[in-house]
Amino acid sequence: MISLVTPANDAGVQVLADVVRAAAVTAGGGAEAAALVVRLCAAEAVGRCTVNRDNAELGVSVVVEGTELVVSVRDPGEPVTGPPDAVLGLVDAGVVSSATGGADGSGNVIVLRVPLPAHERMVDVGDLEVIGDDAPLTDVPVEIRELTADDAAALTRCIYRTYGWTYPYPAIYYPERIAAAIADGTRKGWVAVTPDGEVVCHMGIVFETDGVVMAGGGVTDPRFRRRGLLIELGMRYYEWLLGEQGPATALAEPVLTHPITQKMALSPGRDLVGLLLDLRGSIQQVGITDGLLQRRSSLLCVHNAVQPLEPAELFIPLVYEPLVRHVVEPTAWPRTFGEVRPHSDLPAMSVLSSAYDALNNVGTVKVNVVGADLVDVVDETLTALQRAGAAVVFVYLPANQPGLAFTGAGLGSLRLGFAALLPRYGDLGDALVLQWVRNPDIDDSEWEYADERVAAFAHLVLDQARSLGEAEVAGRRREARRQQLLAALPTDG
Repeated sequence: MISLVTPANDAGVQVLADVVRAAAVTAGGGAEAAALVVRLCAAEAVGRCTVNRDNAELGVSVVVEGTELVVSVRDPGEPVTGPPDAVLGLVDAGVVSSATGGADGSGNVIVLRVPLPAHERMVDVGDLEVIGDDAPLTDVPVEIRELTADDAAALTRCIYRTYGWTYPYPAIYYPERIAAAIADGTRKGWVAVTPDGEVVCHMGIVFETDGVVMAGGGVTDPRFRRRGLLIELGMRYYEWLLGEQGPATALAEPVLTHPITQKMALSPGRDLVGLLLDLRGSIQQVGITDGLLQRRSSLLCVHNAVQPLEPAELFIPLVYEPLVRHVVEPTAWPRTFGEVRPHSDLPAMSVLSSAYDALNNVGTVKVNVVGADLVDVVDETLTALQRAGAAVVFVYLPANQPGLAFTGAGLGSLRLGFAALLPRYGDLGDALVLQWVRNPDIDDSEWEYADERVAAFAHLVLDQARSLGEAEVAGRRREARRQQLLAALPTDG
């Protein structure tokens, strides 16, 4: 890792940019992109260093993580809630993979992920063909074992053979990204492999945050179906899940176009906790949907408390409480609801960070500390992510902080609807997740539900999203009519 500290002035900005450019050249690429984003972040930071400006310092660290150059820029200036707008624009243009920003207690930190050449290399389809569902079955023997980094290319080929280019998670088509994630421990999986090394079945997980994994990625080459391979991989997964190395919480996100997938995810001991609207780009699911869906895809969110939950109290703004109760009451979770009341000891300023993922056009806001300015700073951050091109933004809030119920009462006015309640979600404790969707008039005509419970929950979430969208439009039109009435009044002169 390379790290450097310079004075917070124009000369210091240039030095940081030059050092990061040199580090990128050494790493194999992305030099000009890295230098540009560091210059933008550092120059913006200089303008925010308004206290003790002459002694203020900027810091930068650079490290290679897998297929990306990770650059962190630190400053002691006025607090930020996300990367500069200019950097978000570069994320949307693909110059930067992602950008995250916020205050961390000792100052501001902007983390930039600059793609190296390997990051952009997709699966080599060469002479590969997409195999139809009606392909003849085979009895070729397979080995069941844990996924390794050396299997990454074979896994992407299996995905292509099965789904073509229609798989809903586009990152799975980049073998070197997959290999890097396996090597650094953020991805884990189990596979069925033929004697010639081809992956023909897979189930995996990715680590979302401390103690929380997201399960998924189940795929079987059509020629190897009806052999129980995915069931066997699932058993390996559950052995790991319940073992000493397993997480406290496992999540799953079944698609809304396939009720069988939903039923599998909602097996006994698992709870329906959310509906994530417009989470992914348009997809086609072979054997499920009739061609390419015209809209972005939405997913359910299912929670599995692998380890017992400790008792906790929830403080939920009234606009979201009915949906949260709909999630909590059918479960055995030890959760109670606190009162909605002002808190005199509420901090003046909230502490939050934000990130933007251009691959999926998804923004994320994470609030670590609820302050009196919550609605204002979330609105500011939300607006920046909207300008960057986000199709959907998720806001994660600490639901166990007493101030949230009162201070968060105005979040609905930002067209933030309920998305999920995630118990024991890393350092947030219980997380109330809200969602802003660019187009709240969600088309659910392709959705099929596992049962009436899922259907009722989906309709509640959809109804709130649509209602908040209609309220925003009505508010704009009321303001327009008010301006018209004011224009008709006589003026002095």
